[in-house]
Amino acid sequence: MSGTYMTDLENGIAHYLDRHMAQASDVRVHGLARIYGGSSQETFRFHAAWNESGRAVERALILRRDATAGLVVAERDLEYNVYRALAGHGVPIPGVHFLELDAQWLDRPFFIMDLCPGKPGNPFIPGDPYDGHGEEIARQFWSIAGQLAAIDHRAVGLDSLRNGALAAGFWSSELDHWEAILDEGEAVREPAVRGALRWLRRNPPPDPLKPAIVHGDYRSGNFLFTPDGRISAILDWEMCHVGDPLEDIAWGLDPFWPMTRHLPLGDGLAAWEAASGMPVDREALRWWQLFSAVKACAIWTTAAASFASGRNREMTIALSGIRGGHFHRDLILRMMRERGAMG
Repeated sequence: MSGTYMTDLENGIAHYLDRHMAQASDVRVHGLARIYGGSSQETFRFHAAWNESGRAVERALILRRDATAGLVVAERDLEYNVYRALAGHGVPIPGVHFLELDAQWLDRPFFIMDLCPGKPGNPFIPGDPYDGHGEEIARQFWSIAGQLAAIDHRAVGLDSLRNGALAAGFWSSELDHWEAILDEGEAVREPAVRGALRWLRRNPPPDPLKPAIVHGDYRSGNFLFTPDGRISAILDWEMCHVGDPLEDIAWGLDPFWPMTRHLPLGDGLAAWEAASGMPVDREALRWWQLFSAVKACAIWTTAAASFASGRNREMTIALSGIRGGHFHRDLILRMMRERGAMG
């Protein structure tokens, strides 16, 4: 992005904050920089400084702005509302400050939240992405997922999430959701993916013991950790919905972004069970693992369609569609063979 573009965006943010922070004056924004990696919203870090009651204040913040197109198309206010609802309930998340749906301010809807300490671990590097804290972080990763599963979505006001009014049948609702996304974006019908969809419908899992808040993209790369090995924030909640908590476990286990290389599966599931107060049905988890591969294919299909149409020309989108699509179609074939569902 050009220097002029970034300067204009800094000025736009400063103008917005100046108009919306009642006790602040002389708002200044500096150090604006794009954070690349996420592909569903544009993310920028910046510092805001202002005067308040005669004293100088400065804070490190994050701007999350709608992308023109990307991997996931989510409700504009979903992530912001989830952050607000989960504040104070034990799951480490950033604090949020402003949600703006009027595009007049920064060209597209956005929200502003705190910049949390720490850095993301890169799941695609060959070495240890967690600076020697892999086992400790993986144990926290599964424990936090269990804490999330234990929260009653109704008690925290998240009834409006997808499936929020359902008591059962989450597997069917989620299959419908992702099949519709495949139907919309798939340029060529993929036999392996469609065969897996048919198998999943013919062999449904049992309903969960209770509906849970499902992050939807709970995996390595979507959390921050500090130098002392503490997970400081779970990020990227655009795909959050209500459903079977095994969906998040299965997504976290996907070999495309493995956590099991840092902690044995049995230990991770034990940490989840202790935090959630629920057992893990291993056979049902296998169903959700195949579902996760189908869901991933739907996301990669969206990425490929977005790039091919010209709506998004970022190379990370194109590469995600190609590399991720090949990986998960191959994974589906292997899973289907293991289930005796082929040939």
